[in-house]
Amino acid sequence: MESMNTPSRLPVLSEDLLGSIIFSMEDQANFYFLDLAEALVVREDELEFLEKEGISQDEHDQRFLPLPDWQPSDGFRLMELFANRVRNPLYRQRLLDALQSGKGVFRKFKDTIAENPVLERKWFSFKDEQLKREVIRWYREQEGVIELEQLPLEHEDLTEDILLEDFTFETYEGKATKEIQDLMDFLFTQLEQGTEESKVAAMLLSRRLETEELQHFHLARTQDGTLAAFLAYLPLSESLVEVPYFGVNNEYRGMGLFRLLFDSFCRHMARSHYPRIIITLAGDYLGLQRLFMPYGAQPMGSQLLMATRTWNASHPSSEQAFL
Repeated sequence: MESMNTPSRLPVLSEDLLGSIIFSMEDQANFYFLDLAEALVVREDELEFLEKEGISQDEHDQRFLPLPDWQPSDGFRLMELFANRVRNPLYRQRLLDALQSGKGVFRKFKDTIAENPVLERKWFSFKDEQLKREVIRWYREQEGVIELEQLPLEHEDLTEDILLEDFTFETYEGKATKEIQDLMDFLFTQLEQGTEESKVAAMLLSRRLETEELQHFHLARTQDGTLAAFLAYLPLSESLVEVPYFGVNNEYRGMGLFRLLFDSFCRHMARSHYPRIIITLAGDYLGLQRLFMPYGAQPMGSQLLMATRTWNASHPSSEQAFL
């Protein structure tokens, strides 16, 4: 077994492990942990043998990660979300009525679903996809973007399959509509209120947008038409476009939506005979370099932010030479 003195890392999210995590999350009678060393899900009462092996509390905490909490209220939220998406108005209302009936709502919902085998299959598929998304989001929160790169390719595809069902992508040409402008302004305000690096990035972006009006957009929308993300671009020549500004609404972050939005945009640019794209990254978005570098992206320049006090404290004053 690998020594737990080394920093703990999440194991590869295999199909079997994903299924085990989902099954355990739904088991309300027991509490579960993810064993980082063995890539297994274990019940709390199965950990007693470790005390006999003399494993310290620190080693225990490093090796065993509590699974994400999944309460009946989370299940109710999923049922409510599904009910509102049912297109058949009769069944949609019946499901909503079942959820608002008070005691026994889970049983009433399942009984109503069972009356229609097609609807029942859609419910189980929807529930499975939502739980998979929840586990993948949890993985992101635990290890961050760097460790997420260790996930197998098939689960990148899994996430994309889920997102492709929930989002549509389109190109918009012309002056920004109110909904686009509102999202850009909202995200810009967040940038201004973020870290010092983000504030500087906001200032540079503001100066850029003072001289150039954005009129080319690639958008991501939810199935109900809500604008979830945008990517603004500028044609610089017959073969080159620049992406100076992009963003994802807070509600849809951490799902890989930007990756799919950029994929849709990049394919659209290829069809429009633009073989090259410049992407401007600044502030908190600098980490996206990891997304692009594996595909041969080359740095075109660099802007560095540094503190004068750091330089001055580390070097003798050159002014002394002239005294």
